[in-house]
Amino acid sequence: MTKPYYTTHEISKICNVYPTTVINWINEGALPAFTTPGGHRRITKADLVNLLTKNNMPIPEELKREGKPRILVIDDDPNILKMIKAILVTEGSYEIKTAKGGFEAGIKVSQWLPNLILLDFVIPDIDGFEVCRRVKKNEKTKNIPVIAITVLREEKEVKKMYDCGVSDYLAKPFKSSDLIEKVKNNITIAV
Repeated sequence: MTKPYYTTHEISKICNVYPTTVINWINEGALPAFTTPGGHRRITKADLVNLLTKNNMPIPEELKREGKPRILVIDDDPNILKMIKAILVTEGSYEIKTAKGGFEAGIKVSQWLPNLILLDFVIPDIDGFEVCRRVKKNEKTKNIPVIAITVLREEKEVKKMYDCGVSDYLAKPFKSSDLIEKVKNNITIAV
């Protein structure tokens, strides 16, 4: 996903190192960074790629990819798919794909590696609970945030969703502004 800058925490996840290692790179002058008014360090993609290249370190796939953040929306209701897609297209520059069931979702997640998954938990083939468990068990996909968007509201069902690994929860019906806020809070570069 193309971003203007990365946080030290995001870089630590990308490079599979501790955040203190990234801070040491900055303090030693190996990785240029600027500081926000709040005191947080930010690093450009180009500076990170330069550091990795100079040190013969592998460049992770997420840094090689260009383009818009990818969101996979999984729901068996075509009206919900259309509505979510319309909300996200008008809000930001996202690349969006959809899936109507668990099997289709599994294929698209592993082949496309989205930056975020919006998952209904009541879907055909494989339910959302199992889809989420499989995403979180897979080494390639475990860091993809999953937002549950579902009619399930009972406390035990919501707890079960979080136990499966969801990052956030949004009950249907929902406001467009709530969806947009949750997407912005959860979309990530780490896949």
